[in-house]
Amino acid sequence: MNRNIAQFLDRNIETYGEYEQFIFLGASGPQRMTNTEIRRQAQALAAGLRQNGVERGDIVCTVVSNVPEIPEIINGINRCGAVYLPVVFLLTAAEIRYILEDSGSKVIITEAMLLPKIREAAEGVATIRKIIVIGGETGGHTLAYADLLKDADATRGQLVAVEADDVAILMYTSGTTGVPKGVMITHRGMETQMRNGVVYTGCEYGSVVMVVVPMNHILGVLTCLEGNSVGTITYMMQPFDPRKVLDAIRTYKVEFIPLVPTMIVYLTMVFDPKKDDLSSMKMFISAGGPLSVETQEQAMKLFNADIRISYGCTETAGTITRSHHELPIKLGSAGAPIASMSLLVVDDNGREVPRGAEGEVICKGPMVMAGYLNKPKETADVLKDGWFYTGDVGRLDADGELYITGRKKDLIIKGGENIDPGVAEGLLYKHPAVMECAVVGMKDAKFGEEVAAAVTRKPGTETTEAELLAYLNQHLKAFMVPKRVFFFDALPKTGLGKILKREIRRIIDETPGDRG
Repeated sequence: MNRNIAQFLDRNIETYGEYEQFIFLGASGPQRMTNTEIRRQAQALAAGLRQNGVERGDIVCTVVSNVPEIPEIINGINRCGAVYLPVVFLLTAAEIRYILEDSGSKVIITEAMLLPKIREAAEGVATIRKIIVIGGETGGHTLAYADLLKDADATRGQLVAVEADDVAILMYTSGTTGVPKGVMITHRGMETQMRNGVVYTGCEYGSVVMVVVPMNHILGVLTCLEGNSVGTITYMMQPFDPRKVLDAIRTYKVEFIPLVPTMIVYLTMVFDPKKDDLSSMKMFISAGGPLSVETQEQAMKLFNADIRISYGCTETAGTITRSHHELPIKLGSAGAPIASMSLLVVDDNGREVPRGAEGEVICKGPMVMAGYLNKPKETADVLKDGWFYTGDVGRLDADGELYITGRKKDLIIKGGENIDPGVAEGLLYKHPAVMECAVVGMKDAKFGEEVAAAVTRKPGTETTEAELLAYLNQHLKAFMVPKRVFFFDALPKTGLGKILKREIRRIIDETPGDRG
């Protein structure tokens, strides 16, 4: 039985007929494509890749920004039985080279503005056969994307049969905690996510979804693929601009939009109740990192719309738990495990803890990755008897809903005592002058590690280190209160907006003092 996830686009057409499925909101205005047009382009891409030596199981690396070709690229690569590898286009040439060499990529798809960097990254990488360039010209080792599709033999664009446990998507972790690792997501895993995830959001045929996250992240990829499953209409923007996002919601009557917490913060900063009509919105979906309860509550009141949390990671093909659209919102809750996913909260010995107690979140199900490419030790460290150890700390309430409270690696060990940074962070987010914060450990001669806070101020507000320390001393035991508060103009983040605590620790340790 063919388990290729590319067939979900074919089923979409068979089920719903031809309709306008994808609209790219670019600088020159909306670019609209029907589901049949996307399939036609995807078939041509699949045929062109096969003509250039790409076979089942080969890895095709894409280094692009959010471009209108995204849906056909994902489908076309999988359609020919190959593995889709999206890479963050903001990475350096050296960082991209590491991924190319580690993955053994055979072909690169990029865009003209990135070609010089991609040439540098691919120089001398033995496995690379072609660089396909959107908006570029054919010559030497490069092939214009338009030429590839135009010259494709249509008879070679048919759906290639694959097994359920074949890898569909290879996605490298951001490397925030070490060397990037290639996460192998199978066709079975993505199919299960596509079928089960939308049940919790309530998306259905004709639902209007907007994608503003980078499409080199599992959140964006999953949103587009889920649309094939239930027949949504997807708008895509590039890059994220909070003012343009609010304008687009009003103009195009958007109903669902997945965002990372930082994006939600920026939307609250520019929201204008006199002009921003969000009455079409059924749900803002917060994913990709922790959203403070204070931000969630503030944004829901401001927008008069639901903000529900989805929790997951690349290693689980995007989702572990979601807040169900038919249930009341519990502030801070990431909802219950989606169908086919088992979840436990365990102690350091792997034993399940009682409801309400904190421990490491582990999960098991067909969506869990096949492992890290070429890294058996790292795989064995997190996959044990089929259970994926997330490294996240959380608790389950009486209804089985999950609350994420921190990261095991973020724990600060001060004088042999563990300090959860999430407690101080939660208090700081309640302070009227704090926009974003991160509490980390910094080097200390006496205790080994001392507690430090990195803070950005809300525009138009003022606060001092002494004021914030006095505020925290009112609510925390003295041992847990940060020794220092460092002010930043902006906290270092990944391309998706996730706060980089490792980088904050490095900055604080190397150059202690006020940073903004």
